[in-house]
Amino acid sequence: MSATRRVVAAALALLALVLGLTDPARAAQGPVADRVVVLGVPGLTWSDVDPVATPALWDLAGQSAIGSLSVRAARSTTCVLDGWATLGAGNRARWAGRVDPLPPVPLPEEQTGGDGAAAEPPGLFDSPPEDTSLSYCGLQEQVAAVGLADPQAAVAQIAVDPATERFGAEPAALADAVGCAVTTGRAATVAAAGPDTLLTALDALPADPVATADLLEDCPLSLVSLDPLVDAGTPGASETDTGTDPTSRPVALDEVDRTVGGLQSVLGGLPGRTLLLVVGVSEVNDGRPQLHVAMAAGAGLDGGWLSSASTGRAPFVQLIDVAPTALAALGVDQPASMNGQPMTAVGGRPGLSAAVEELQQANSRAVVHYRSTGDFFWALVLTVAVVVGLGLLTVGGWRAPRATPQRLRDWWARHCPTASTRDRLRRVLRPVCLVAASVPVASYLASLVPWQDSSSPRVALAASVVGATLLVTLVAVLGPWRRHRLGPALAVLVVTAAVPVIDVLTGSHLELDGLLGYDAIVAGRFTGFGNLTFGLMPVAALLLSAALATWVGRRAPGDGRRRAMVTVLVVGVVVVVLVGAPGLGRDFGGVLGAVPGFLLLAMFLGGVRVTVVRLVAVLGVAVVAVGAVAVLDWTKPPSERSHLGRFVAQLADGQAWTVISRKAEANIGILLSSPLAWTLAVAAVAAVWLLRPGGPLRSTPTHRAGGLPARDVAVLRAALTSVALALVVSTVVNDSGVAIPATAATLLLPLLVWLVAPPIGPVERERPRVSVSARGSTD
Repeated sequence: MSATRRVVAAALALLALVLGLTDPARAAQGPVADRVVVLGVPGLTWSDVDPVATPALWDLAGQSAIGSLSVRAARSTTCVLDGWATLGAGNRARWAGRVDPLPPVPLPEEQTGGDGAAAEPPGLFDSPPEDTSLSYCGLQEQVAAVGLADPQAAVAQIAVDPATERFGAEPAALADAVGCAVTTGRAATVAAAGPDTLLTALDALPADPVATADLLEDCPLSLVSLDPLVDAGTPGASETDTGTDPTSRPVALDEVDRTVGGLQSVLGGLPGRTLLLVVGVSEVNDGRPQLHVAMAAGAGLDGGWLSSASTGRAPFVQLIDVAPTALAALGVDQPASMNGQPMTAVGGRPGLSAAVEELQQANSRAVVHYRSTGDFFWALVLTVAVVVGLGLLTVGGWRAPRATPQRLRDWWARHCPTASTRDRLRRVLRPVCLVAASVPVASYLASLVPWQDSSSPRVALAASVVGATLLVTLVAVLGPWRRHRLGPALAVLVVTAAVPVIDVLTGSHLELDGLLGYDAIVAGRFTGFGNLTFGLMPVAALLLSAALATWVGRRAPGDGRRRAMVTVLVVGVVVVVLVGAPGLGRDFGGVLGAVPGFLLLAMFLGGVRVTVVRLVAVLGVAVVAVGAVAVLDWTKPPSERSHLGRFVAQLADGQAWTVISRKAEANIGILLSSPLAWTLAVAAVAAVWLLRPGGPLRSTPTHRAGGLPARDVAVLRAALTSVALALVVSTVVNDSGVAIPATAATLLLPLLVWLVAPPIGPVERERPRVSVSARGSTD
């Protein structure tokens, strides 16, 4: 068998298990109803639901399947018209009009003097100047209250909005699929005024219950907008999470509760079966993004937690799931443009009081995570920059370019650290490197601490990360492996690889709201491995597999390269299954990155000559294999498909380009705006320093890179090259883009600086009897 065929066969073996895996979770039987009533309450959160203050909502929650709702639309903060447009589309959309507050209205020319100075102030009986300042969502709320005279034109504008088109959303697809809709409240019309919809639009529910019952019987789909929380007050000096005056909110909630109670009475008297969906459809005023209320009461959804195939996790659902749920209840086929999935009820919900408390905690954790990730990313960038800077000052291997002006050379000679200062810095450099390398995995371990229960959850979260970092560092420096040259670094890699693996096997509890994980507000992912985790777990696994394969190969009789290659492939199979299995990691972009990385490493350590043809074969097999998984997933019913199966369906419908273009734009956006992108600049400086001729990681006849034998340096280069290939592929195929290699750099750079830093004390050195070196060349 030729070397190329062996590579292809190894790739097929690496992915054989993934091809046969299916998600063990099966969608439950959807509800069946004669009518669906969607009650949207902008700004409603679970902290508003109380047995005393809102008895009707509390009673309805006890009869319903309940959950936390992500209202993420095609805008980072979802205002009222964004929310209704997204609900009606079953996909992320947004209001097409402007969202920034209007500038102050200038005084008319006749009220100013000739030089532009203001005229006399108004008299006692004159009307005061109008306050035109608005909160973030104020303009949409104003349009919803007094505008939208032509809802069909508004829906048409939403349809051509660039962000709406980027998600492939079709506004009012829900109402068009049903054929008719009844709306109360002007905001709800943007969810229903489609070209194929017979629309009955009212500004409010009739005061007469009989008239309300007659109205709701006219069409199987009714959308009701309850907006008292929108008008609960403008942001005050002491702003709440919802951006409203806290003294006016109880009054607004009382109005919402009385309306819900009256609507329940009306629905109870209607013939047939009714599915009532209550959703906190958007933020209000200057509300910061958070999770909202989701209740479903009716046929098949009378208790338990809410979930859906779009989240794969209870008790979380998305606003885009509302339309598919309504269509499933009515027995109407779901349009291909909808990315949401029908909600289902699952067991395991505790009593109502405990359940509501759990939902409030979920919101608290998500909000703190959402507000803290930016600061954490900057802290990572600063930490890595400090480590690289200390390495430059203490390790050496850096020479100023020849073109450097003599004045700068003289200034550096006067101000550079003295030899004694460098010696003192060397003593702290290696511990600092281990601390820095421990921070990424510590951000996951911090989720073991109930920091959300603290009076200052952000401070508690930061303290939890610091404590977990110190714990991982102590594990690295106090274990028996500390006597070996690479022991502490390998210990950090083992913890970094093991924690995400254990987490995904136990339900991804650390990933959710982990600072390098994901939260339900952003709604990019709810379970499995997040994109940033690929920069840690598979990267650590690649480095560990290189060390393990080398150890196995050098202890094998004769030529140990074959055993080294088999070892890498076995580890690769395990990692690929964990990353890509639908019931585990669910990261198929990660599979496309991990497969080439492990196969390239196997070729290096197995002595297989690396050529362009073989690299292309490796990448092609990975694409074909993942494509086969996608097709298998596509053969499932639509409600059971993962994002891979839905992508195949979009290919068949001609909508796949919307996904590809959206991912490309997300990549560019992260490169230009994410703090993590600055880590790549630090990594570039470190690469020039470490790998340039004469650098600390370049072996010469008189210098051993990092104090390692030449054969170990060759293995390290092979591992880093494989990691680089895996990260490049993952960057291209994932929408997190450069954030993935940037996250990997926060682990790799401190460990590389630790490697080249001189040890403080003597370490044990092993003398294996058989040598295995990494060979390979690229044509």
